[in-house]
Amino acid sequence: MKIRHLEVADNIWKDKRIPKETKLIYSYIYSKGFERIITDINVGEIQKVVNIKNKGLRKSLELLEQLKYLIYKEYSNGMYAIKIN
Repeated sequence: MKIRHLEVADNIWKDKRIPKETKLIYSYIYSKGFERIITDINVGEIQKVVNIKNKGLRKSLELLEQLKYLIYKEYSNGMYAIKIN
């Protein structure tokens, strides 16, 4: 039996292309969606961790998707379904 630990991969912290705010967003999403296939998240949850608006969150998620860290879909205004790769 393999035991998984809740640790965000080091490669995202060392990636210079990703701003600090986006790294914090990714770590929050990773911790919420640990061992799940799809995670639902909204802007209000992220705003408790990082001061961000919906447009900034969408921009951060687009960057993470381009770098192949996750896949997201906005199914309603400010509501996202996210799959971590």
